[in-house]
Amino acid sequence: MSGYVGDLSIKQEQALQQFREQAGDLLGRDDSDYACLRWLRARNFDVQQAKNMLKKHSMVRKQHNLDNILKDYHPRPFIKKNLIGGWCGFNKNGGPIWIYPFADVNVRALLRGASSAEILKQMVYRCELSVKLMEEQSMKLGRQVETHSCIFDFGGFSIIQALQPDALSLLSQFISLYEANYPERMQEAVVINVPSLFMVLFNLLKPLLNGRTLQKISIFGKDNWKEFLLERIDKDQLPVQWGGTRTDENGDPRCASLITVATPITEDEYKEVRMSNTDEVTWVTVERRSLHEVPVEVAKGEHTLCWEFETDQHDIAFSVVRRSGQEEEEEEEVRPWERVDSHLRVQEGSIICEKPGTYVLKFDNTYSTYRSKKLGYTVHVVPQTSDDGHDTSTDL
Repeated sequence: MSGYVGDLSIKQEQALQQFREQAGDLLGRDDSDYACLRWLRARNFDVQQAKNMLKKHSMVRKQHNLDNILKDYHPRPFIKKNLIGGWCGFNKNGGPIWIYPFADVNVRALLRGASSAEILKQMVYRCELSVKLMEEQSMKLGRQVETHSCIFDFGGFSIIQALQPDALSLLSQFISLYEANYPERMQEAVVINVPSLFMVLFNLLKPLLNGRTLQKISIFGKDNWKEFLLERIDKDQLPVQWGGTRTDENGDPRCASLITVATPITEDEYKEVRMSNTDEVTWVTVERRSLHEVPVEVAKGEHTLCWEFETDQHDIAFSVVRRSGQEEEEEEEVRPWERVDSHLRVQEGSIICEKPGTYVLKFDNTYSTYRSKKLGYTVHVVPQTSDDGHDTSTDL
């Protein structure tokens, strides 16, 4: 049996009932059989695994206030202009269509101007918007719509860019986030105009994808994909660029007013990106051959220590230690020493503090003989979210 509503085996029916009994308080406002079965299918009807998955998702929703992201989140102009993609129309099943045109994308320039956290938040916003569109379509059509379609067009894109460590890390983070929090939301992912190196990238990312998701991915070179798309999408819902008849209000065959396409990123845009535009940043000067330390008290284990920092003109070295006493011999390194290009883009990161204690962020300029460094940073601690959702972040 397929595991969908109306097509359940006896064991699947029993698993659904057990899941409702054990995880009912985690379901929130969507406690339909459709919602329950998405979590169960994602874990092959293993009730305990599905419950654990939903519990983690509930914590993520609370920690990042995802229930309100569609009304409260406002991305910076840099993100809105330069992060490609958007939704345009609906497939024949009623689900929204998301299109990502990679032509002319400059990954290095994008990552210079935006942190991975910002990009991931914008992608989560799109996921939440897609769910809202599905709900609206369900009401409009009088039947359940619970999936979307994605088209990834790699024509005119250098795949080597995506194989760089920063880009690969970002892709991996998003795939893991999507699989963990939006299970069974993908109807189909159609990847078109792939270059020869695409399979190198795909094979690196495959282990992160659920087996059910992998079955929904179709990959094409330069041919045959238009016919494939039109079997699933009506022409008037698909932009001309991808084989349909739709244009936007400006007559653009790519519907660029709806789907963000890549454009050159100017130096002026980077000025808007700097941390100096926020009030929460602490600014210090790290003199030549010196070290600046930021101690942070973490009261309980499993809290998350988060940071962002930048330097005005030159790089700096960074590390994090846990200090159990006054002497350096009593320090435990939890993030290795590394020189980072904090003058090119804002550096951001986090660690889970397994033990309580004093964690020290070290900004090291001891290697510089002549140059002092102007450093701006923010640090905060995010407590582990309890089942009742209570947490108290500490901003420094």
